[in-house]
Amino acid sequence: MQIRSALSHLGLFVLCAMVAACGTDPQSVTVGGRAGPNTPGDVYWKRFADHVTEATGGTLDLKLFIRGEIGPEETLFAHLRRGRRVQLAGISTTTVSQILPELDVLRLPFLFDSMAEAGYVLDEHLKQPLTDRLLEHDLVMIDFQSAGFFNVYAKTPILTPEDIVGRRIRINASPAAVKFMKAVNADIVAISFSEIVTALQTGLIDGGEQSTQLFMTGGMAKFAPHYSLTRHGFLTALILANRPWFESLPPEQQRIFREAVPSDRWYRDYFTNLNLELLRQASQEGLVVHDLSPGQRTVWRERTADTAAQLIDELGPAAQRFYDVIQKGKAAFAASQAGAGP
Repeated sequence: MQIRSALSHLGLFVLCAMVAACGTDPQSVTVGGRAGPNTPGDVYWKRFADHVTEATGGTLDLKLFIRGEIGPEETLFAHLRRGRRVQLAGISTTTVSQILPELDVLRLPFLFDSMAEAGYVLDEHLKQPLTDRLLEHDLVMIDFQSAGFFNVYAKTPILTPEDIVGRRIRINASPAAVKFMKAVNADIVAISFSEIVTALQTGLIDGGEQSTQLFMTGGMAKFAPHYSLTRHGFLTALILANRPWFESLPPEQQRIFREAVPSDRWYRDYFTNLNLELLRQASQEGLVVHDLSPGQRTVWRERTADTAAQLIDELGPAAQRFYDVIQKGKAAFAASQAGAGP
């Protein structure tokens, strides 16, 4: 603790010295994201801001635009890459796949069997290769920001692939998601997140796919009271910094920002426990949560098994290499669990 305190004071000293030497206002840093009030993402960014403020003694002018104020995520990403208006942001892999198409492999159906497996593969096998690839595009990867598994919500129960045939389903815009829903013969509807509730009310859609935290905080449960835990897709974002800006900082400031970002390991545990409590409470208020059996999930998995080969074939060799790294990580996770013992 004494060492950490000393390092924090050193960071404060460095920042104060820079401000005093320049004779200017505190350095301004803009952070972008998309988190609703009182959501796990909101807690995440507040923890980040509190750490930065404490480590710098408030000498840094930290501006949080985490409510989507900067515009659609594509706009936020463009500003981050330029580095003038935004210096650090949380960006979904769907958007980052604009420059790294192989990232869409992470959305393949049933890629991960559990949160523990996903976390292991992200932390131990994917973080360094992704860091290296993103540096080629002048982006510094700080960490993942996972959001859990996609599940299916609807006005009536959807327990098997047959239940979704012909249903009007809203999906997240990614090639993997499209292939998944086409494989089960759903009628895909492309609308923005902000339009979902209205679309449910008017009958434009019968349901959709969404992570638990966004489903619970997005107001969908009232109009789609059936939530099936298919766990068919994994959702994660990346915490990225503009490389020229980040590398222009003194090493002590770089360390402060890296340590201020909550670890994805902590965040996964936090929102997983919170999601369980939210679902428990919602179940008491009328939401029907369908926890699919292993056999039911196997039917979904088998029905969509061809999507991996189809997507990788379309995306090319980089996607195959990325997929191979994931499979190696999954095998290592399985081996670690087999050796754990009672």
